[in-house]
Amino acid sequence: MPELLHIAAFWLVVVVTIRVAVCFPNRLLARILVSRLGPVPICDEPKTEYLFRSARFRGSWFTQALFLFVGGWVVLSWEPSLADSLSFLVIWAVVIPSLAAVALLGSLFALASWFWLKYFPRLHSAHAPQA
Repeated sequence: MPELLHIAAFWLVVVVTIRVAVCFPNRLLARILVSRLGPVPICDEPKTEYLFRSARFRGSWFTQALFLFVGGWVVLSWEPSLADSLSFLVIWAVVIPSLAAVALLGSLFALASWFWLKYFPRLHSAHAPQA
């Protein structure tokens, strides 16, 4: 029963935080919650350069998650009692690999888009609407 109370309290905090951010969109909380994570397109920057920068950014997130996973493995070998800690196992075995997978997929998607636009520009412009 206390677990359900904790879950309900967590979602209450989440919903209230979102409502406060919606009611006061210019406040710091709202700007933090909806800030863009990643590179912002630069004025007059070609789409291919933006996609390549975006792929590098997401690749760096993947690398960081990989280092955190390896670091967790090292810490687990130094202190085997951490295997009994549910919070450590959830973060190390679920959250960090999930973040790494999302970052890797985003990076690969951006690289594929960059490759497509860079090496097949005619095919891309053929589908553009004619004015």
